[in-house]
Amino acid sequence: MGAAATVWVSGATAAHGSALVTLGQVALSFYAVAGAVVQEVLERLGHRVEVKHGAHEAIFPLLGAGEVDVMAAAWLPEGHAAYWSRYGSDAVEVATLYEGARFFWAVPDYVPVEDVASMADLARPSVTARMTPLIQSVGAGATITSVSERALSEYGLAASGYVVRPGTPAEWTAAYAAAIAERRWIVFPTWAPQYLNRGGALRPLDDPRDVLGGVNRGVLVAPRARLAALPERTRVALSRIALGLDGVTDMDWAVNVDGQTPREAARAWLSANAARVDAWFHD
Repeated sequence: MGAAATVWVSGATAAHGSALVTLGQVALSFYAVAGAVVQEVLERLGHRVEVKHGAHEAIFPLLGAGEVDVMAAAWLPEGHAAYWSRYGSDAVEVATLYEGARFFWAVPDYVPVEDVASMADLARPSVTARMTPLIQSVGAGATITSVSERALSEYGLAASGYVVRPGTPAEWTAAYAAAIAERRWIVFPTWAPQYLNRGGALRPLDDPRDVLGGVNRGVLVAPRARLAALPERTRVALSRIALGLDGVTDMDWAVNVDGQTPREAARAWLSANAARVDAWFHD
């Protein structure tokens, strides 16, 4: 997700003549798979779905302006607190898609824990001598980028030469892949859920100053008036969607490692969890 606040719109789909629902989502793959599940649910209920996706700074204003019916997803209470306070006054929580979401810095598992166990250790001369000073993040509007920039100050890391650089998701994963291939020491700003956590090659660092924040819920949210206008059956089904942290991680892996589209990954997950999903639609 780059810094540009552009919104992309994908074509409406599903039953002809049915009520159109506009779904907003941030343009990162782990949001896309969660959004794809929401889209599948809406289409099974007979809705046509238009998807708007873009950077955080583009999608949250659509929520505030009532220009989407639902948005997948806001991290509450901390992760998207700044966006929620600005754009969420007329919005409501629809469903908790997953719990346990959090931001963290990690290092590759070959970096000895006795050398680097916490973010504070990064300022030690013996560590700065080996660690790559460039910390590649995602978009400038992403919370992981803003809290990582704050961490440079809180832990005195800027004085040691560390720099956080915003970029695209491709630049972020490329920085990780290049370092792993070279067995180079890097700091990787990341979060859960996302697919690289499943690979087991990253070790989270302690954050004794709690700069990166605590644990969040990934919440399906909606403008109050737009949600109220949806059929009751739709509102009830949406309120029951629950994916879990592992579910999102597995779907994100299917996209980024197995080469599936978000829709393909969502459909596979829905099929594998058919009994659970069926309960979303029936009492």
